[in-house]
Order: sequence, then structure tokens, then C-alpha cells
Amino acid sequence: MRKISLKAVIFDIDDTLISEYDFVLSGYKKVCEKLCKEPDIPLSYEELYDTLLDISRGGFLFVYDRLFDRLGIDRDLPENRERIKDLIRIYQTHDPDIRLYDDVDETLTELKKRGCRLGIVSDGDPARQRKKLKVCDAEKYFDCVIITDELGGEEFRKPDPRSFEKLEKELKTDLKDMIYVGDNPSKDFYLKKVLPIKTARIIRPRGIYTDREYREGIKEDYRLETLKDILSYV
Repeated sequence: MRKISLKAVIFDIDDTLISEYDFVLSGYKKVCEKLCKEPDIPLSYEELYDTLLDISRGGFLFVYDRLFDRLGIDRDLPENRERIKDLIRIYQTHDPDIRLYDDVDETLTELKKRGCRLGIVSDGDPARQRKKLKVCDAEKYFDCVIITDELGGEEFRKPDPRSFEKLEKELKTDLKDMIYVGDNPSKDFYLKKVLPIKTARIIRPRGIYTDREYREGIKEDYRLETLKDILSYV
């Protein structure tokens, strides 16, 4: 493999360092613990969990609305809208039962040994994303962590360049000497069009965004089978 000159390696979080699907399952367990105690729910914890998994095969959008439909509960009643809001809150704020992928610790440790600066740029709810890192004890590896919404809202999400321009200043490293490792074809590699940064794609088992289309057909510079593959380029 051809070596490239890198001074910093920047990572996405979901389906790059941590399984987003495992986070979803962890959240569903907390939701089921809540629901199975309610008198109008005819299913056990196990049945609720299996039902949520089945519903999720059609996508994760409005999953609790669809659950209430499946259970024959009128989700449009004001009190049930509040119940659904509470389930969403439980899901979003729970302490997740997750861990880093098996190849993360060895890779990040070796990159630091080789003198690379390490950073994160991730979209998503800031409290939830930072909780994922805290639960996995991941922050210790990184010189800079940027959750894009913290910069001013969703307009700062990838591929908006401002989070990377901030990262460039924080790490005191030119973007041309960085590589961004992500998984989502709809935005992670389009960065190349707006920034002078290299990109690499990792495809994880059960990755949520694996089937997304490339934005404007712009693809990654490098393909990684495991995260450790990045070491072959550094």
C-alpha cells in the first residue's frame, strides 16, 4: 500500500469508532423496560423488544409511532403524543451499553505512537455523542473533539467546512496533511469537494448508512476493511 504523508487522522463516531446499531439496541432495551410496566401494553419485555426490531427493518424514522400503531394504541391522542415524546427522551438520554469496536484501541494507540494528532468531527445531538465517548472512555485518545451542532446548529453538519477549519486551528495542522475516516457516503467523502482533505471509508457490519448513495458520486480516497488498515498508509 502506498504511504501518504499524514500529521493528523480525524474520525467520525457512529459506525466508525462505535456501532450505531448497538446504541439503537441499547436504547430499545430502556424503552421496553418502561413500556412493559404500563397497563395498556399487552406484550412482555421480550415481545416488545422483538417487535421494535421487526418494525426497525422498515427504518428508524417514527419507530415509536409505528409501534403504537402495531399495538393498536391511538398515537394521535394528546396523552399518547406525550408518551411517545417520553420514549424518545428515554432513548436519547439513556446511558448506553456500548463499547468501541475491537480494532479501535490498538489503532489509535499506534497512531499516537507514530506522532499523529487525533481528532473527531461528528454530527448528531451533542449530549448524546459526548455520552457515547464518555461511556467508552474514548476521549483520552483525542487531541480535539468537535460535535458540529455545538458550533451553531445543524447548519454546521458535514459537509459544511467550518468544523474542519476549526479543527485545523485547534490541531495546528494543515488540512492537506489530514485524513478523515468515516462511513456515510452521503456526506463524509463529499468533504473532498469543499476541503483539501483526504478521506477513507470503513464499512462496518450492520452499518446503518452502508447503502446510502455517494453525494454527486464523490467517493473516498481509500477503503478500509478494518480500522487498523489506516496504519498501512501512515
